Amino acid sequence: MRSPSIEWLHAKLDKQIRLAASYSEVPELEFIIKACRLKPYDFIFEERSEKIILYKWWFDEFGNSLSMEKSKRVELIHNDLRLDRKKIVSTDLYYGLSLEQIAKMSKLVHLVSGKDEDVYQDCALLTFLGIDGHLRSYLYWYGEWQQVSPLIMGLKSLKTIANHIDVKHYHHLGNKENSAIPCVSGEAWLSFLPASPAFVSDLNKQSETLAAILKQ
Repeated sequence: MRSPSIEWLHAKLDKQIRLAASYSEVPELEFIIKACRLKPYDFIFEERSEKIILYKWWFDEFGNSLSMEKSKRVELIHNDLRLDRKKIVSTDLYYGLSLEQIAKMSKLVHLVSGKDEDVYQDCALLTFLGIDGHLRSYLYWYGEWQQVSPLIMGLKSLKTIANHIDVKHYHHLGNKENSAIPCVSGEAWLSFLPASPAFVSDLNKQSETLAAILKQ
């Protein structure tokens, strides 16, 4: 299946996206849908109606969902088994680039650093907001980096980014907010990019690995 560009799709469904945000009573939902490259399931896999329809089930390119099917309450479903991953197409032209390259092409970073809840090894989640307006997340677990869905951050952290897109400083957010990442005793930060020397210095005290990625 050939996938249209995500920009074309979101432009075409702009009214439907705003309707979903209004229905959910989560004003940040419009940003979340666009930044996380979400698509409405019915429009992609069922009938492509030209009518303004309230889509309650949106999915990302990693097999996760954002759902309002049960109520207005937004629910994030990780590894949604209803989705056939073989039919999901990636639209990210920057997928596969190194973390350092992604950092240079981004304007904001949200990061969580802590310990794995099983064997208590280093665990981290880096989420970049690219200059193209899309979020890209990377999980450091068992000594390896892997690109993951931004939805893994959890709704609260996604809303934090939505409300601080133009941040001019860096902020220590305290303990990690509600998310699906396997970290305990995690600390969270939000910073503009390129990161300031002061932020890199403070971060280096917590994690030399993360500081090295953001040092430009």
